[in-house]
Amino acid sequence: MSEHPLFRRDYNSLYKGIKEFLPHQNDDNYSQQVNYLLEAVSQTIPTPVGRHFNLFGIDTTPCPRPFSATLADKTFIHYPNPIKGNKPISIGHSYSVICALPEGIATGNVPWAVPLLGERVPSSEKATNIGNKQLEKIFKTASFSGDKLSVLVADSFYSQRDFIGEQVKQKNLIIVTRVRSNRVFYRQFIRETNPKITSGHPRWYGDKFDLKDENTWHEPTGVSQSIFTTKKGRQLTVTISGWNQMLMKGTQNYKMNRFLLLYYKLLLLMKSVIGFGSRCG
Repeated sequence: MSEHPLFRRDYNSLYKGIKEFLPHQNDDNYSQQVNYLLEAVSQTIPTPVGRHFNLFGIDTTPCPRPFSATLADKTFIHYPNPIKGNKPISIGHSYSVICALPEGIATGNVPWAVPLLGERVPSSEKATNIGNKQLEKIFKTASFSGDKLSVLVADSFYSQRDFIGEQVKQKNLIIVTRVRSNRVFYRQFIRETNPKITSGHPRWYGDKFDLKDENTWHEPTGVSQSIFTTKKGRQLTVTISGWNQMLMKGTQNYKMNRFLLLYYKLLLLMKSVIGFGSRCG
């Protein structure tokens, strides 16, 4: 755009063009303009060919502003600190960002992320609540509101009940997140053929599955191994163990016993993930 002959260029012309392109938050029809832009951007994302789902990523990114004395609504944010012993915090804003992750075939096997929505997280709200609102907008667009399967990947911060409990309401959406090492899951409780009638609701949760206590683990549902070769020729064997039909404790607002999850543990890579899908339960 900045190379167009009708565009007067200077040092920061491209940034000015982007600023003028985006709607101003004080406009009366700001939300409507954002929806128009989201619809236009979503139509530029290539349709998956090799995989049968749309892939999205969500994360919260910090924007430290410690020297902005008059900046409104500053708060403590998580920010890596290079000095050993210092806490990884700073003062500024956080932004909830959702990107589409196109298939490698369409990008020439070059990793590429297409930002769809970015919104500042107010100090009075949680990033998961902002993410829920953003995803609701995305799945209302014509490009992603059909019967096409969608997959959302996130880190362990988004394995909370108030996020998972909202997203399982979406049709044709599977959520894959990392999970914290102190998380406790439960097996499904198997009822007797002729159970005794008792007061209260029926029992939902069975034996405990504590991630930090391997003595509580039962045999995995399936085990798979893959061999990867590094650029230096070193072979790495990755063992993936999976446990199906697991449950997470819910709350009064989120009845998590209605949704089954899959837990996978990757040996060697030391990353644990869980998958949720509204199709499961």
